[in-house]
Amino acid sequence: MKKLWLFFALLPLAVFSGCSESEPNSGEQEEPGMKEPVLQIVRGESFNLSYEEQDLSIVFRVENPIGNGTARLTEIPDWIHPYEGDDTSISFMVDENEGGERRADMHLTYPRAEALTVTVLQAAAGNDRPDPEKPVLRITRGASFDLSAAENDCTVSYTVDNPTEGASVTVTVADDSREWMRPYEQDDTGFSFTVFANEGEARKGSITLSYPGAEPQRVTVDQAAASEKPVVKPSFSSFSATGVTASGATLNCSFSYTGDEEIAEAGFCYRAGSAAEQSRTVTAAPGAKSVALTGLAASTTYTWYFYAEIGGELYTSTVQSFTTSAATVDPAPGDVWRTGWAELPTEDKDNSDYYYAHHYCPDFKAGSYQARNYTVCFSAEHHCPVWVAAPRHKCYNGSADRTDAYGKDPQIPSNLQYNSKSTGGGCNKGHMLGSAERTRSTAINRQVFYYTNIAPQYSSGFNTGGGGWNTLEDWIDGKVCADTTYLVIGTYFERYTDGYGKSASPKKISFGGRSDVSCPTMFYIAALRTKRGNTGKSVLDCSKDELMCAAFVRAHTNELKGQKVSSREMMSIADLERLTGHKFFVNVPNAPKESFTASEWGL
Repeated sequence: MKKLWLFFALLPLAVFSGCSESEPNSGEQEEPGMKEPVLQIVRGESFNLSYEEQDLSIVFRVENPIGNGTARLTEIPDWIHPYEGDDTSISFMVDENEGGERRADMHLTYPRAEALTVTVLQAAAGNDRPDPEKPVLRITRGASFDLSAAENDCTVSYTVDNPTEGASVTVTVADDSREWMRPYEQDDTGFSFTVFANEGEARKGSITLSYPGAEPQRVTVDQAAASEKPVVKPSFSSFSATGVTASGATLNCSFSYTGDEEIAEAGFCYRAGSAAEQSRTVTAAPGAKSVALTGLAASTTYTWYFYAEIGGELYTSTVQSFTTSAATVDPAPGDVWRTGWAELPTEDKDNSDYYYAHHYCPDFKAGSYQARNYTVCFSAEHHCPVWVAAPRHKCYNGSADRTDAYGKDPQIPSNLQYNSKSTGGGCNKGHMLGSAERTRSTAINRQVFYYTNIAPQYSSGFNTGGGGWNTLEDWIDGKVCADTTYLVIGTYFERYTDGYGKSASPKKISFGGRSDVSCPTMFYIAALRTKRGNTGKSVLDCSKDELMCAAFVRAHTNELKGQKVSSREMMSIADLERLTGHKFFVNVPNAPKESFTASEWGL
């Protein structure tokens, strides 16, 4: 990345209103060792709207929430009207625009958390969207700083939508701040500046960012008086990106800190080009840190840095980069039961541990063919299903009641299966393919109660109302489209840590009348469907651009109860293949297995 060394730009300072601060603590008492809240926008950081009246929502997440803390919107113009909010979202209405193009930079606040900016651009009267050629300059990190009296190095990140070729962002320090603030490094994603040690009274300063054709943005700096205690800063070193593939990489950094302030949060931020920045948190303690990224785009350069929030200050490392390799093409499918069944993984006939069963619907035909129900791979070692592959479509829905006809699968050796429908090990009977997904007839429903379709799942926080698995299953139900959706529901038996930092280790339990059943450490759902959802086409006839596929992975733990589905649990199908050793969707050569786009799944 080319870096530009700055001199002070002699441009007039634009006039801005002051930045709002987070709402006060509202009397909440801080416990010793209590972590500071962290506010994150999940969806709705910026909106590009037509002139018409419309309703919108911001979806957010608060880590380490305080007892009576409430997220609020501030700096709201008179043409935007919030009308509903809860602890995860705020809805608001935007008036019809009867004048020229307009913009609002609202602030989403939460007590003791860093405020975030929400930008709304609305087109002039009669226009579908704001001028698509007009550049929009946005500060994504570092719009304001509240610093100690010691010398500080600060970093501001920004992005320009609809950039103009050859144009660049100009950084201008206010006249009254030039003696104690000095920019020293800039690239196309941000700049760094030094705030000199303060030997006098508390002071305020500002820096203006400008870009040809875009509204300028302002960075504010407040520095404490010299009498305050100096700040001990962290240091970052030993940067590397290892294990780089077409869709994944592991980021590494060494983090040290010798001060006595609390480390509220630490982690890695990364982005591809001018795409939205993403972050992954790590344990908030000094030491060697690493995080594995999945779902990356092939042949793409990513920038990344390490950050730590300490004593209310955000510290960041220098920006690093890596480039993913080119996508690879899967070899021709191996042994697959039916080449026309899009949901099928390959079958490893050389693995003596695996047994396969292919269940057809006894009383339902698709055209002149007997319709398939599901295919299962069952493990003799674990006495548990490895994966269950099945199509989801409205043709499998009907009015048949749940049969609860638990019993042995006639296509799998009886001595490998559970001996009864009894439970144990803190688990209940977890369907891979659910009963509610096969209600066309009683005979079809009876098949999903074969023991080969049942895995032990924790009963108190995983396979229960609001449990981690039930929540994911309900969410997947909402992604089933008019076109057929193809699913592979699977298990994993090695130690596993998911995207939420939740871990599970291998163990044997008593379950189903056996004492030698492996308790899965992770469950996943691999999904494939058309993007539009109503094409009327087979996925075998679709181009790669018409399809989307991804895996949703959760550790087998009770700690995920109430956890909504998010991009943290997503990985590419290619990464799931590398993790499990199975090959998925091999009958669909255009399936985009190397990458995924979370927003296409509504995340």
